[in-house]
Amino acid sequence: MENASSSSNKLNLFNNSCLDILQRDSQSRIATGHKGLDRHLGGGIALRQITELVGNSGTGKTKMCLQLCLNVQIPKSAGGLEGAALFIDTRRDFHPDRLQELAYDLERQYKHKSPDFQASKMLQNIHYVSCPDAVQLMATVLSSHRHLMAHPNIKVIVIDSLAFSLRMLEDGAQRFELLLELLQSMRRLQREHPVAWVVTNVLTHRCIGRQFHVVPALGDLYSNLINERIWFSRSGHCSLGKLWKTSRLVKD
Repeated sequence: MENASSSSNKLNLFNNSCLDILQRDSQSRIATGHKGLDRHLGGGIALRQITELVGNSGTGKTKMCLQLCLNVQIPKSAGGLEGAALFIDTRRDFHPDRLQELAYDLERQYKHKSPDFQASKMLQNIHYVSCPDAVQLMATVLSSHRHLMAHPNIKVIVIDSLAFSLRMLEDGAQRFELLLELLQSMRRLQREHPVAWVVTNVLTHRCIGRQFHVVPALGDLYSNLINERIWFSRSGHCSLGKLWKTSRLVKD
């Protein structure tokens, strides 16, 4: 009997097809509301991945974060995940009135499909934490596992902004060590919970050769550890790619 059971378990390893994986993957994404982005991303922001939104101030990164906190709650009957969100604010620049406006817009959009999908309920499903420094950010990320155990419906965790608190650390080695520890903790959480991490980053100048180039903050190693990078520009356009010179423009 044990041999038969063991053989059965081994055979089950080969039960998944590429189509199964593709369909499951497309059902585990959070729509951004940007048609072009959603098309290029296969339906939206993927769960169990780290997605970075990078750009100068005023390019729409925070607005996208707020929208994702709402879009993750779209009912399953309307093709959504019907989840909740955790918003980690390091800049202390969170404006609930902006979030409320977006919630009312989404409520109107789905009023006929899901009458119970109301702005007040959406706001209740967004958990908020203020982290004014890097130490508190690390403590919040580490305690997120316990919070998700109590609130398993959370499907997206936003950090706005990851770079802001880390750049306040003057010791470069300490900053790098803390960044790696943060990313390891985020990865560990994703292995245990179906959650998407969405972080914002800023652009900075770096001297390469004899010329200054505009690049994302936090360095090259960090760039290799995130899954997706979305570039935001003041023109309102978005681009996808780890490097600006190899990124592709996304049209709505």
